Amino acid sequence: MKIHIIKRFSAFAVVVACMSYSNAIWAQEEFRGRLLPGQGPSAQQAEKLRILVDSYTTDEEVLHLIEVFNKRGYEQFRVTLNGMKNGAIQPIGGRGAQMILHAAQNIQTEKGRQIILVAESYSWDIGTSFSFDNRFPFMVIELEINNKGKGKGKIYLSARIKLTGKGTIEMESYSSAPKQLWGVTTKK
Repeated sequence: MKIHIIKRFSAFAVVVACMSYSNAIWAQEEFRGRLLPGQGPSAQQAEKLRILVDSYTTDEEVLHLIEVFNKRGYEQFRVTLNGMKNGAIQPIGGRGAQMILHAAQNIQTEKGRQIILVAESYSWDIGTSFSFDNRFPFMVIELEINNKGKGKGKIYLSARIKLTGKGTIEMESYSSAPKQLWGVTTKK
């Protein structure tokens, strides 16, 4: 009797684990694009980037961030935001570190969709000093993807974000011109 219960529980646990793993795989969306020469870590050739979105930030999560900011202040807001892990940005075949995406939103448009991604502010220029400006603590990536899964994007290395009562994340302002991201494609 106990052996049957253990076998059934083990089979149930394996099925649940497989379903959880498959949901994680299917929830992930991948984008690829290129920074033109002189804009990425390598000034000689285009830098290829892989952007993995594990999940999109929900309206409720944005409203929770607003509540944390209003009740506990900016520092606790940053701690809460940095605790969110919605994906990563990875250079392909070159030097560079993986960066964590702390927020990601998918907004439907007439021609496709706009993807807004938020990470900590970061410099792509290896070997140069990057002076962090507390007024612009985030890196924001805006992707414009058409209905065929192709598009372009912009990377703002030092930006400020605004959270709205509608549960959306917007770029409020930035401190330097964006870097262009070309040949953006969606990989499934």
